[in-house]
Amino acid sequence: MSSKLLIVEESLRDLQAHWFEYIKTITRSAETQGWFVEVACHQDVVPEISKELKTFPIFRYARYLDTGKKKLPGENYYGFLLHSWRCLQVLWPLLKEKTTYEHIFVPTVLVHHLLAWWIIMTFHPNKPQHLTLFFVSTLGHWDSKSKKSVISATPLIKIQGFLLRLFSKHVEKGNLSLAVETKGAKKEYESLTNLPFKLFPHPVPPLEKDNFTGKDNHNLVFACYGFARYEKGSDILKNSLEKLLKEAQLPHTKFCVQWLKGFNLPDGSICELSKFLTENSQIEVINRPLNSKEYQKLLYQTDCMILPYRNSSYYARVSRVAIEAAYLGIPMIYTKGGWLEEIVEEFGAGISIQDENRQDLSDKIKIMANNYHDFSEKAQRKKLLAKKYFSGDNFISLLFS
Repeated sequence: MSSKLLIVEESLRDLQAHWFEYIKTITRSAETQGWFVEVACHQDVVPEISKELKTFPIFRYARYLDTGKKKLPGENYYGFLLHSWRCLQVLWPLLKEKTTYEHIFVPTVLVHHLLAWWIIMTFHPNKPQHLTLFFVSTLGHWDSKSKKSVISATPLIKIQGFLLRLFSKHVEKGNLSLAVETKGAKKEYESLTNLPFKLFPHPVPPLEKDNFTGKDNHNLVFACYGFARYEKGSDILKNSLEKLLKEAQLPHTKFCVQWLKGFNLPDGSICELSKFLTENSQIEVINRPLNSKEYQKLLYQTDCMILPYRNSSYYARVSRVAIEAAYLGIPMIYTKGGWLEEIVEEFGAGISIQDENRQDLSDKIKIMANNYHDFSEKAQRKKLLAKKYFSGDNFISLLFS
């Protein structure tokens, strides 16, 4: 009889963002190792997901997705209590109906979920034999002067530290694991709680393509995939491309940019792609969400990935696009100082740029184009390391260890 794994993800609702591919990759790897996997997800889950996964659509609220929605009066102060209560209302009866799961994995944990899981692990008659709480959000903020993360002692941070320390006895007994996916986040959470946090990879499905074809420095495809956002430096990329193309730089190079719609800048204005870019023959604009097959086809056609993410948002956050680039041996242009630099140094190859520096990005695109063969060759030599570390099988071995 196979062991049972329950993945609990209230944000699993549609095909946007990373949750579906992430959970599907974990599920398939667990199944190959003899686990029976079920997924508790949002009540509005789309049929495409339910066809692929064994789902329980129970969650009405998704805290990670709904952060921008209008809140009840005072919810900013008592929200961690309210959302835990909402979670208990659906999780308690679900677990009561089932035989005990050997393992429950929760991929997107926020402070708002902690009290619910502590109550379940302490009092529920069918609590799992092991629970893994996985944190993708960071505790600190990036200080541009010191180039380091800083944790402010806000009331919410103090509450989160207190709630996490409630799990100390469960961690000591070995029936609960706390985990993150970047070294920066691990350092932050351990300094706040004095509890051990595991470091997990961000698993991606197998991708097979020999990207190194001996290309010269012409007819290269530079790409930036994912929804355009301020935190991803999409405005920086936009300005850099305008500069390069207006100066007739790199005439034999193509740029593929995913840009569904404009986004807000700090001054309140909306950042949109200019008419100059949308009508330029060297630019391919992808203005729609991509399914897995479409996205993988584009990955296979990409020669260099551009990732000008802002450290203020991404210094300790993972980029799935960066992992897939390393996995395929695609060199990257990336922001220096955070997780992106860490992954490229260990698993990939490329050129770093200064945080939020448009001119530096323009210059580094030219350097990459003029020296592409060397960067591609180096990325190819390291891709086997990325394939092994970011595989679903490696994730499962760490999850159940």
